[in-house]
Amino acid sequence: MKRAVLISCFVCICSFLSANVANDSIKTTGDSIHYLTQLDTVFLSFAAYQEKVFYHYIAPKQTLFSLARFYGLNVDELYYYNPSLKGNSISIGTEIKIPIPNKSIIRFKTETFDETRLVPICYTIKKGDTMFSIAKKTFKMPIDTVMVRNNLTSFTLSLGQVLQVGWMSIDGIPETNRKFRGHPIWKKNDSMRRKYNQHREVKKEHVQRGVAFWQKQNSKGGTKLYALHRTAPLNSIIAVTNPMKKRTVYVKVIGRMPESVYGDNVKVVVSSTAAKMLGAKDAKFYVQVRYTK
Repeated sequence: MKRAVLISCFVCICSFLSANVANDSIKTTGDSIHYLTQLDTVFLSFAAYQEKVFYHYIAPKQTLFSLARFYGLNVDELYYYNPSLKGNSISIGTEIKIPIPNKSIIRFKTETFDETRLVPICYTIKKGDTMFSIAKKTFKMPIDTVMVRNNLTSFTLSLGQVLQVGWMSIDGIPETNRKFRGHPIWKKNDSMRRKYNQHREVKKEHVQRGVAFWQKQNSKGGTKLYALHRTAPLNSIIAVTNPMKKRTVYVKVIGRMPESVYGDNVKVVVSSTAAKMLGAKDAKFYVQVRYTK
């Protein structure tokens, strides 16, 4: 199995790889003792919730349990990102998606920088990428830093071009580097929670108690956090709490509830994703709804 050869110099190893090796032949594998070695290169991409991820390819003697622990995860979290793994055995070469928190991406060389304990992190240019979007928005670095690191003299980028954006420790990802645990949609929910709290500071908060409804028969797939409500402003965020499960989910109001369909006791209609996050088992369940207006 081919892996990138470490080049100990400031000019990016990824420039060499871009010109000489197809990306799908560069596999993060480690070996039978280590999950990452100096021969590995981490290629970043983005998951459904715009989380940064890379692919680890199972090497001999590696297990899901120890792999998860090495990357600061648990096995259930691996299943969230790799649903096809559940109930199936893994073999050498099995591709496993690993989320990487920003805190584990080393962007700059400091006094304690030791390249012998690091592997390069690279990114392959996609349609719509610009030097500004990659450096400033995605990786929070000065444009000059990215250009010097990759020996570039122009802002122009080519589709499929590979840039080195940083490094990652060969010791893996500490669990403490992961701010959000569980399914990645909870990270999105936390962002919506912050927006709701901002609105609550300047608007009046209203509270309702009653029944929530969701289309249980159409519960497969989907990642949307939305709701139908009678009075909350359209496109606003509301908080729906299941007091039995002690869970709160923040959802976007995308429309009104048809009066001819739902009785007065139904206060909100939520998406199947929101219902599952709230721990709902039945099509109707008791909730508290908070909204600002």
